[in-house]
Amino acid sequence: MSRIPEEPLSSAPQRELAEPVYHREDDSANGRPNSQLSGARDRQEDCTEFVKKPYAEAVDNSAVDSMDEDDLEEASLKKQRSKFRVWLEKIIPPGGVIASSFTLGSSTLGAGILGLPAAFNSMGLVTALLVLIVVTVLTIYSMWLLARCADATRVRTYEDVARLLLGRGADYAAAIFMLGFCLGGAVSYIISIGDLLTPIFDDPSVPEFLRKKNGNRLITSMVWLVCILPLCLPKNIDTLRHSSIIGVIMVVFFVICIVQDSSAFMSKNGWRKDIKFFNTGNGAIEGLGTVMFACLVQINAQEVYYEMAKPTPRNMLRNSTIAMSGCGLLYVLAGVFGCARFGTTVKSSILLKYQPREAPQFWVAYCGIVLKICVAFALHQLPMRDGIYHFFSWDVYRMPWWRNAVICGGIAAAVLVIGLVVPDINTVLGLVGSLCGGFIGFIFPALMIMYAGNWSLKKVGWIEWSLTYILLFVGIIAVVFGTSASIYGVI
Repeated sequence: MSRIPEEPLSSAPQRELAEPVYHREDDSANGRPNSQLSGARDRQEDCTEFVKKPYAEAVDNSAVDSMDEDDLEEASLKKQRSKFRVWLEKIIPPGGVIASSFTLGSSTLGAGILGLPAAFNSMGLVTALLVLIVVTVLTIYSMWLLARCADATRVRTYEDVARLLLGRGADYAAAIFMLGFCLGGAVSYIISIGDLLTPIFDDPSVPEFLRKKNGNRLITSMVWLVCILPLCLPKNIDTLRHSSIIGVIMVVFFVICIVQDSSAFMSKNGWRKDIKFFNTGNGAIEGLGTVMFACLVQINAQEVYYEMAKPTPRNMLRNSTIAMSGCGLLYVLAGVFGCARFGTTVKSSILLKYQPREAPQFWVAYCGIVLKICVAFALHQLPMRDGIYHFFSWDVYRMPWWRNAVICGGIAAAVLVIGLVVPDINTVLGLVGSLCGGFIGFIFPALMIMYAGNWSLKKVGWIEWSLTYILLFVGIIAVVFGTSASIYGVI
């Protein structure tokens, strides 16, 4: 317990208690007195032995002298951890530019980047680049719109914003699409872990059981239990900021490995002749869903916005631009160099095309991708949890920690089971990216800002008016044509 000099001992414990989180949308809850804290304060004030005596007299020096070496060592370690936490928060302050940008980047960097080389192959190199640039710019714009809608409504979740601006029923539609997208994303991460383990255990020296499908599922389940499940239990998204930064760094290293391997291949063999710059047919449209899935960051927009140190639409635009510019560059490098390396042979996750035993740098890259997948899974779990809670009118910020942990653990377990039986990652990415991503990332933000009030061509100007309608039309195209192409590809 820390205490300010000359402060009564009875006051010190009250400062150590965490203050309740302020909720903009519920001023009555913020002003409600806490009877438990009041009772604790009354009980401490009744103990006059500690209140009236100075701190120096209240503490028995003999008790300090009687502390054994283990207690002193434990106190020293606790103090060091406290200093390390303070130092770490000074470098990466909660809600700061770095924390918010990396959290946004980490929520979109994941299985999408693993499917981009296959998407570039199906769409054509130039077509995929143009689509990627357009989707990235529109994603940044939609994040700015969502921040303005959050300010207009003063509510914390995507579903609540939809209900206040679009009316009853829109919130349930948003929750369904959010659940669908996050479920598909989380399932794709489980599939990616299995894809990652396949080349690692594909060796005669590995036990035969681990080389089969059941062995792969067993190891995937162990990774889920040890690495993924603990990250799914916290209430707040900002608790993942440190692991998000590490995960993004690991993805950067993985992309560097792709570029290095592709450059070495092209220096010996030249540019592959089976690469198409433009493509037509169902394959060209089918890759649209994967690109949209890779860029969709709107699922965590509300949580990140309200946990920013200074939540303003301008700051949200800045942080989104930083995050999506970095992610867009990584997507271009992974898509172009991955497609240039494998050409038409890459049909699914690029993880299946590398063998770490032949390229040692991919051992580190694959371990980093496992970490990144674990963080991305947790970032998809949070909006999926919020969507489920919305149906039952539950507030996660007023729910006991253990109850939230039990529910989130059950959700994560259900996703694990689904991910173990779904065979192909690009099927999942194309379907949820087009259908759910089109609504969550494009259609809903455009409609919500239109109904937020004071929105017309005369009031907002032709630039915002045009971009908003482009955002809406691109979302409709993705939902109609992208979803149809994905279903046709499966059939």
